[in-house]
Amino acid sequence: MARELNMDTQRQNFWKEAVRKEAYVRLAWHEKYSAEFGREKSSVRRQDRTKKLMEMVPKPPEKSLTLPVINYPKKKPTLASINMIAAKNSQDPNALLVEMRTVTPGVRDLLYHGFTKEGRGRYQYLQTRKLKIPEDKYDYPLTSSWEIGWRLNEVQKQFRTPKYGRSRIVRDTFFRRTGILYDPVTA
Repeated sequence: MARELNMDTQRQNFWKEAVRKEAYVRLAWHEKYSAEFGREKSSVRRQDRTKKLMEMVPKPPEKSLTLPVINYPKKKPTLASINMIAAKNSQDPNALLVEMRTVTPGVRDLLYHGFTKEGRGRYQYLQTRKLKIPEDKYDYPLTSSWEIGWRLNEVQKQFRTPKYGRSRIVRDTFFRRTGILYDPVTA
């Protein structure tokens, strides 16, 4: 209901009287019918209703149901699992924590020569480590997002440019007044 903006004294008095009458009618009904429709009887009715509903709910079976055992085929061991088994056999407690391959001594020495502010030290070390691809730094992909591009260089070597490529047909048949590529008009 929208609020009326033209509220004057007469309308306010009418509104007060309407609210008082409604409250009086509710109070009168409560005095007259509270014994018949009181809370005690409604709670008894509610209990009867809940008993009927509980009778309608099916009871759980007495036997315990177990799911059948499924024998999945064994997977081929991955490089990561082989490394983990080798680490377990070596009995070194820190062997399982190693995820990255060891850094070559020449690259590690970059850490200790100079300061980052000068572009040497830690900065130079991180820049040279960044140049290596993840396959050279890690034995296996650590996150699921790495699996998408893992060993991508090997896959790219298989692809060659087509001998009879049709890239020229797109340029010739594409409908545009100035062609596909933008050739600036010189005046």
